[in-house]
Amino acid sequence: MKKLLVSLLFCTAGVSVMAQRAKVSSADENLKKQDLEKAKADIDAALQNDKTKNDAKTWLVNGKILEAMGTKQKSAGLALEAYNSFKKALEIDPKMKEAILEMSGPMFNVYATVANAGYGFLNEQKWDSSLVDFKHAFEIAEYYNSKNLGTTIPTDTALTFYTGYAANQANKKDDAFTYLKKAADLQFKGEPALYVVLGQLYEEKGDQANWLKTIEQGKALFPKDKRFNDMEMAFYSKTGKTNELLSMLEKKMADNPKDEAAVLDYAIRVDNLANPRDEKGNDAPKPANYEELIGKAEGAYKKVLELNANDATANFQLGALYFNKAVVYNKQLNELDSKQQTSPKAKELQGKVEGLMNQALPFFEKADAAFTAKASSLDAGDKQTYESCLYALQKIYAIKNQTAKVEEVKKKLEALK
Repeated sequence: MKKLLVSLLFCTAGVSVMAQRAKVSSADENLKKQDLEKAKADIDAALQNDKTKNDAKTWLVNGKILEAMGTKQKSAGLALEAYNSFKKALEIDPKMKEAILEMSGPMFNVYATVANAGYGFLNEQKWDSSLVDFKHAFEIAEYYNSKNLGTTIPTDTALTFYTGYAANQANKKDDAFTYLKKAADLQFKGEPALYVVLGQLYEEKGDQANWLKTIEQGKALFPKDKRFNDMEMAFYSKTGKTNELLSMLEKKMADNPKDEAAVLDYAIRVDNLANPRDEKGNDAPKPANYEELIGKAEGAYKKVLELNANDATANFQLGALYFNKAVVYNKQLNELDSKQQTSPKAKELQGKVEGLMNQALPFFEKADAAFTAKASSLDAGDKQTYESCLYALQKIYAIKNQTAKVEEVKKKLEALK
């Protein structure tokens, strides 16, 4: 009787295992029929049974069911559960034959669902959430590709860029740099912003070689995007490479000889090189090639005025160029002691001051007229320039003892405020 009892117990255990394995098969069949509710109920039963919960096939089927549910519901959460289930299956049986046959499509769908959730958050400007999902998508692809299951999830350069972009927006600079650099190495051509942001990150790191390389890469891929010319000029300016900057500025102007804005931009930039300022906005020492630079700026301002005699900014800038030179000579005059005030040197300096003031005056007056004509549409930058123009006019009129004009300018200044 004891042997019969033991035999019956073993028989009962065998039936139980078979029943639970039947649950796995039933779950797989219901999945094929797209009856996901029944499939999940069956596989949950198998996962709760001690006889089948550690079976790789059980976790594989569970992963496939969760993937189908996640894909249908566009749920990153379910997709990640599916991913973890697939990982569990391969942990239990790294060489399971079914994985090669059955895991490829579902794993790609898991990857796509998680990545698409990241894009959804990106569109909503929820940068941190977007970054989390994008990084999970990369984790899924890297894990699957490391298993040599016959297929791979291809590298998505767009996803690489947007992961870096989301990281940068979330102020996760290290992540941003990692993914944006990878996207640039892959020569992603979908967004010029890649090279703009990556260039800025290299600038922050103080990596001048890669900063310039990134700008040049962006410029080559997007030749019509003017931001890269501006970035290149900023690079040369900030790194003190004046000769390279001048060459670039002159090429830009030569390429656009009738482009008023391009010529004016050149003139202002060269003028600024001739008259540098420190971080606090105070005058810095003049460069050794001051006369050369100021001559180039003067010629370019005149070129702008040949294209448009009423350009308010060009008239002001050319007037300011002469005015600033007069200020330099006036400073030298004031530095002479009392005995030298009547010397030939003093008379020479006085003559230069008066001559330059007279040279500046008509350009300031033209600028005044041009700014006055568009007074109702002046932006903040124009208002600041106009204010500087009026202050300069007020000083010149005061030097000339033209009291009525001084009062007229004073009223304009009060109205401008």
